[in-house]
This record gives sequence, C-alpha cells and structure tokens, in this order.
Amino acid sequence: MAASRDDVPARIDPATLLRPRRLAGLAGVYLALTVVVVQTLYPLLWVLSGSLKSKQDLINNVWGPPASFVLSNYADAWRIAGMGSRVANSAMVTALALAVLVAAATPCAYAVSRLRFRGRGLVVAVTVAAMLVPPQVMAIPLFMVARDLGIINSRVGVAFIYAATSLPLSVFILRSFFLSLPMDLEDAARIDGASRLTILTRIMLPLVRPGVALIVIFGFIEIWNDFFLAFLLLREPSVQTIPLGLVAFFQQYDSLWNQYFAALTITTLPVIVVFVLMQRQFIAGLTAGAVKG
Repeated sequence: MAASRDDVPARIDPATLLRPRRLAGLAGVYLALTVVVVQTLYPLLWVLSGSLKSKQDLINNVWGPPASFVLSNYADAWRIAGMGSRVANSAMVTALALAVLVAAATPCAYAVSRLRFRGRGLVVAVTVAAMLVPPQVMAIPLFMVARDLGIINSRVGVAFIYAATSLPLSVFILRSFFLSLPMDLEDAARIDGASRLTILTRIMLPLVRPGVALIVIFGFIEIWNDFFLAFLLLREPSVQTIPLGLVAFFQQYDSLWNQYFAALTITTLPVIVVFVLMQRQFIAGLTAGAVKG
C-alpha cells in the first residue's frame, strides 16, 4: 500500500534552523553595543545635567534632570577657575605640539616605510618599543633634562615634549598607511623627475590624510587632557593648562560641584568639536587597514 503524501516528512530548510541563532547573535551584539553606548554617554550627560543645576538642586536630586537651568554656573566657573588663561595655554600648547608632531612624524614614517637603509628594522623595533614606555617611568630624567634646557614653565618647551612623547605611535600609524600605497605611484613620479620631498608632499601626503587625521585626534585628546607632564613641568599658574586648573579649582572649592561640572563641560566641548569635525577622516583611517589589507 502506497504511503500517503501526508506521511512523508517535510524537508526542513537549514536556513530556517539557523535563523533563530542569527537573531540571537544579532540581539547579543546590539545588547553589547547598547551597554557600551550607555556606559559612554551617561557620564557625559550626567556631568552636563549637574552643570545646569543649582547647588541645592544637585544635592537633593543627584541623578535626575535639573529643575531649572542655571546657566550662571558656567560664568562663575570660568571666573573662579581662571579658565580664560588656562584655555589659551592649552590651545597654544596643543596646537604647537600637533604641528610639530605632524611635521616630524610624516617624514619619519615615510622614511622607514619606503627607503631602504641599513638598520631600518632596528628603527622600527625601537619605535614600537618606545610606545610601551609610559612617560611616568621617565619622570625624573625628563625633569632633569627639561631643567638643564631651561624649558621648565615654558609652554613652547612643553609642546615639544608632548610631540616627542606622541611621536612613536604616530610614526607607527603613518607607516602602515604609507605601506598600503602602491610603489607605482612613486616610480611614475620619479620618472617625471620629482624629488623625494615633492613625492612626499604632493603625492603621498594627500593619500594618507586619514592617517594624519588619526594622529591629530589621538594627539589632541592626549595632550589636551594630560595632567602628569603639565604638573611636572608647568609650575607657575600663569602658564598652567586646563587639567591643572581643574585640580586647583576642586581643591579650593570642593563643595561647588555644580560649578565644577560646568568647568568639566567647558573643557570637554573642544574634544567633541574636534572629533565631530574630523569624524569622516577618523572613520576612514580606522577602516583603511581593513579595506586595503
């Protein structure tokens, strides 16, 4: 007797079995991303909310939104903490350090990636090793060298030191970008009579702009927020940067949390603005290695 069509087991599509697993995996990924976003944004929003509260409102309602916006906290924080001179000092030191960093890291990275010379591998190894040495380890010899050079309490001298401490990572990043470019570009330029400097500035540098954006963003965040080297080398209040001013403000007015949050918000805004303005180059720099191999 022939089996009926209903007795034959239906064929199960493997994609149907894998679909719940894929959905579960995507749900886990989005859950993890949500946790990271909340963990990153909530402290910023909490500080912003606290900067808009009165002192009494902040004490009675620590975690909630402000009952009314107290914008005078920003003016008071700017005046009490002396933010004007310290913002100017930080801007000057950061801009000069980034200019020196880009001017030094670009030819160094081009040399170790394109030129063939004896000891090139050793130079790359020393560069990588220098990335592993924190500035705190070199505090005493760095202070003695700065004292002998007469650059204690010098914003220009501190800017050069910042550029030097950020140089190994910047050279390492730009070297990978130069290595990803084909040699045919340089060969064609050399046939046309272009010099090494012309090739670097006219041909190679525009192609590694995402890498330059990366080192500028990383360097800006590190230099703008640095406390250790500024505390070590800038002793006079007239040349001190923002992190030193925030510490002095908190030590002197530790009960004015709302105004302290306002000062923190003021110092965080430039970092956010720089990242927003350069986010396209930043994302391109992060994904360039994965695309170009």
